[in-house]
Parts: sequence; structure tokens; C-alpha cells
Amino acid sequence: MRRLRLITLLSLLLLLGMPVRAQDDEQDDARETNDEALAAYDKALKAQRKRRWKSAKRAFRRFIKRYPESPLVEDARERSGDNAYLGCEILWKSGPASRRIDVAVMGDGFTIDASDQNRLGKWAELCIDVLWHEKGFGHYKNYFNVYFVRLASLEEGVDPNLSPEEIEKKRKKNKQRRRALNYKIDYSTALDAKAAGPQGQVMMNRGLVYKWLEIAHKKVPGAGDDRLVIAFAQFGKLGMGGGGIAHVGRPDKSITTHEFGHAFVGLLDEYQGNPTPPPPGGRRWVRAANASVTDDPQKVPWAHFLKQRVKRVGVYEGGATYNKGVWRPARTCAMNAAGATAFCPVCREAAILVIYEYVRPIDTYAPGTETEIKALQGDDSKITVTPMQPKKPLKVRWYVAVREPEDPGVDDLTIEEDPEQWPPMYAGRGGRGFGGKRANADRSEYDEPPPGELNKLAKRLKGKPRRYAFPLGKLPPGLYTITVEVKDETKFVIKDPKHLLEDRQTWQVRVDPKPKR
Repeated sequence: MRRLRLITLLSLLLLLGMPVRAQDDEQDDARETNDEALAAYDKALKAQRKRRWKSAKRAFRRFIKRYPESPLVEDARERSGDNAYLGCEILWKSGPASRRIDVAVMGDGFTIDASDQNRLGKWAELCIDVLWHEKGFGHYKNYFNVYFVRLASLEEGVDPNLSPEEIEKKRKKNKQRRRALNYKIDYSTALDAKAAGPQGQVMMNRGLVYKWLEIAHKKVPGAGDDRLVIAFAQFGKLGMGGGGIAHVGRPDKSITTHEFGHAFVGLLDEYQGNPTPPPPGGRRWVRAANASVTDDPQKVPWAHFLKQRVKRVGVYEGGATYNKGVWRPARTCAMNAAGATAFCPVCREAAILVIYEYVRPIDTYAPGTETEIKALQGDDSKITVTPMQPKKPLKVRWYVAVREPEDPGVDDLTIEEDPEQWPPMYAGRGGRGFGGKRANADRSEYDEPPPGELNKLAKRLKGKPRRYAFPLGKLPPGLYTITVEVKDETKFVIKDPKHLLEDRQTWQVRVDPKPKR
């Protein structure tokens, strides 16, 4: 009887223990599989980062086949498809994405072959070389971050601009041809570039541009912050631009500046060619800085340039592609016929104003403004400010106002925009590209100078970037409102009605007497 009970107990223990051991084994196996999958993925990713494009593609495909349940499969598919994402590189970094204009460049029709990818990288560099050549962008390159979204296309080519009837005709001819070489109608490329315009101007598929941009943004945060893209095609001609995307062929031509002027600044063409008059009503170019439907020198958008007799600026008939009925501000400009690589003064002013729609003249400051700052007379307490760093330094001025004890102090005069209240960047704003965030704020306070008197106690700190410090300990005991005003006094901008080139930050300060010993 005792022996039977012992056997029964052992059997029960075995029955209870077996599932636990089996579960442990399953967990160990799963852990081992996950480790193996991660190692295989990392190996493929390392190969891609070392620019071994083809071996990386094969490794990613093996990974997908061997570990179909891995959460990394989707990423592996993006990196190894016929049209694939090969990574995101930073071509130019001047600061945090949240305080800069983030532009991505990407190319279409470059295969995974090393020679094609080398050419793709060089063309990406050409994009920013062309942009910096224009003073409106080059003098402010420290306001930009530029990201290179590297893509591989299955084929090289741009889809022809054919009507449905022409496409059907080509297809019929292809069926009749015996040779392998056919009339190519639809190339398989990463951005599906097409010769879409009347002159065969290249244009990418907008949905694909933003698909790859979103992928890059997940890997390199910031790449897609402002949804601004320069997309070029290896076999594309001329270009198109608008709504945040500059579509171009080879980017080392003036066409890159031209199309970025459309996409980012909201400028219109200044060339002519259309013999018909512009359509009545709905003339969107009325809102553009460089086109007018009147030749009245006092009513054109660039009247302030004429008033100051700025060289190269006048009123010339022909613009927005029309020979008659539209006027432009200059004979030559990057927004005119191909060849000119620089903006006219009017377009340059418009570009700089849009730059400041995105970027505050004050980059950083310390301490914060949420609470009153307390200092002792004679101590080393200070307020520090780092302005943005264009080619010409910004002007920094400090104002000090004395507060009474019962005075809570004036409100912070900085127009702090709430990111949650900003409109979607893809919404567009009537002919000015996507538009920046600062332009939507009410800046009427800037019509008046800051409170208090101009004070010269602040000094520039040594080193780079340019930084300034106001020594609080040098003030006599009391309550103060201290405001720093940072302003871009560039000669490129004559009229700034929204005070975009100005910025202020205000602190409430208490300076107590030095303690007696």
C-alpha cells in the first residue's frame, strides 16, 4: 500500500513538473530565436551601413525568410525591396530639429549598384551646394538641417508623359515586337518619377516621397519635421515645385534654387511664353511676392523696393508664364529662365522672411522665465542668450525697467507659440509654400520698443557660437524687468511688417543687497 502511494506521488510530481519544464524550454527557445534574429538583422544592417549594398540586401531577405515572425521584418522589407530604403544620413547639421528648418533630399532612378549609389551621394551633396550658392540660403545655412534619404530603385528611368491612347498604342507595339527591347512605358523606381509637364518636367509621386520620408524620420528623428523635400531624378529634365517638394532633374543646375523657391518660399515663375492672357479671378499669384496683375509702381508687392530705388528692381511685363497681363520685379532671377543661379532682391527678401517664419532669432537662453530670478549684488549671477548664427551677426540689445514691489511685472513679451496649436505643416498658406510656425502669431507688441531703458552692461562671451551675458550682480538692489531684443538688420530685407526678424525674451529679476558680515 505504501509502495502504491509512493508511485502515485511520483507520478503526480512528474505530471505537475512536465508542463513547467516544457514552458521553460519554450521560453528558452524563443529567447534563443530572438537573439539569433537580432544578430542576423544587425549583421545585415552593418553591411548596409558599410555600403555593401547587394550583400546587405541578400542578408535582409534571408532574415525575412528565416524569421518571418520577428518585429524587425517590416524594416527588413523596406531595406531590401526592389525599391528600397538604404538609410538616412545627415549632410548638414546646425542644431536641434525643433529649432531648425529640416530639409530632406532624395533621388530616384539610382539602382543598388555601387556606381549608381556613389553618383546618388554626390548628387545629394550638389543639392546643398547649389542652395548655399544663393545668398538668401547660404548666409542662413545655420538655420537649416539637411538629411539625405538614400534610396535604391529597381530600374533607371523616368516614365514618359503619354496620353492613355499613346500608352495603349505603345503596348500594342510591344506585343508585336520580337526583340527583348520594348518601348518602356512604366519604370519601377523608388519615387515613380514621370515627365509630367508640358516640357517634360520631371515630377515624383508625392505619396512615395512622403512614404520614404516617414520611414527616414522614424530612424533619424527630425528628417521629416517640416516635410520639406528636394527630390531629384537621374534621368529627369527641368523640374516642378510647390507644396513643400522641389522636383528636379540633375541638381547642380540653377533649377534646384528655382524649384526650392516654389516649394519653400511660395515664389512664382518669372519667365514668359504663354501668349494667352491670364484667367480672370482666382489669380493666386496676387499673393506671391514676385508677381503682380498691375503695373502700378505703388501697388505691386515690391513697391517698397521701388521707393528706395533698389538696383535691378523695376516693373517688367511678363511673368507667371504669361507674356501679357502679369508683371515681375527683375529682368534676371533664379525664378526666371534657366541660367541665373541667384534670386533677385525681391525674391531674396521673400526667402529670408520665410526662413524667419520657421526659426526664432533667439536660439537658446538661460535661465528660464517661469519664475523670478534672485541674485545678490556683486555675485556672478547672469542671464545668457545665444542668438542664431547667420553670416552677419544679429544685433543684441538689453533693456532694463525698474519694478515697484507691488508690480507683478509685465508679461513675457516673447510670442511663445504653442506647438499643439500649430496648423499641420502640409496645410499650405496661400501661395507661401507650407509656411512657418511663427508667421501665425500676433506680434503687434513689437510695434513698440521693450519696456525700460537701453542698458550696456551685457558682454559677448568668448568663443563660438556667439553668446551674450547680462551680469545681474552689477545691478543695484531692486526689482527689475530685463528684456533682451535680438534683431536681424540684414540689408536683404527692406520691409518686415510681421516683425519676423525680431525676437524678445523677458525675465523678472530681484537683486538683493550684499549681506553684511
